[in-house]
Amino acid sequence: MKIPFFNQENEKNRDQIVEIKTKKIKVNPFQPRQEFNQAEIEELASSIKNFGLIQAITVRKKEDGYELIAGERRLRAARFLNREMIPAVIKDFNDQQMAEIALIENLQRKDLNFLEEAHAYQRLIDQFNLTQKELAARVSKSQSTIANKLRLLNLPSQIREKILTADLSERHGRALLQLDSASEQLAVVEEISSKGLNVREAEKLIKKRKQPKKAKKKIKHISDDLRLFANSLEKRIKEIKDSGITVDYERNDEQDSIEYYIKLSNKK
Repeated sequence: MKIPFFNQENEKNRDQIVEIKTKKIKVNPFQPRQEFNQAEIEELASSIKNFGLIQAITVRKKEDGYELIAGERRLRAARFLNREMIPAVIKDFNDQQMAEIALIENLQRKDLNFLEEAHAYQRLIDQFNLTQKELAARVSKSQSTIANKLRLLNLPSQIREKILTADLSERHGRALLQLDSASEQLAVVEEISSKGLNVREAEKLIKKRKQPKKAKKKIKHISDDLRLFANSLEKRIKEIKDSGITVDYERNDEQDSIEYYIKLSNKK
């Protein structure tokens, strides 16, 4: 399926731009972008105030007004300027088209962070019963790209939040997937952030953490157990005697040693 908003080249020539009330417009329920930079909105508002709105927003008609398809930043800027009216193109799109357009618009402008992108992919898959292959074709991405993004959602939510807060990259996030527990992941995120580790350094840190810790061998000093060895030797000598072999031996205890003279004979 081609997305009409982006693939019908001649349709834009037939679109009519109308003025509609900003208060009648509801945001796109499929908007994948979760955060908007207010400073950027105000900068856009200043541009609109000076030069006007160059590109109309796109909406679809609802019973109680309109629902935004594309152009949320423009709508927010117009509201910041207290504009009552805004130019808009009215489209007749279904929910799936709405979701796809919202995602593609943000991808083209690189407005989404990698976790927002992953959430958007998962939502399209779940809500419209798409396979990764079908989704990849719709958004012009490789299937491996989709799969790698979706893997990030296996990280606990608190770890995903920490990644964004620490301004870490997608590759940092994928490296963290090698760790089994959230506590390990959290400790590594904090270390990466505090030390400013790049991806390669982070991967080395994770690899080191994954290596099983070697138990320290307990070094026994022979002098500490000397008497135990001596006792064991004398037990063995007794066993030899009990077997019928004559054993003559002498034992001399020194400060740091025990000296034995042992003679074995077949004579009883």
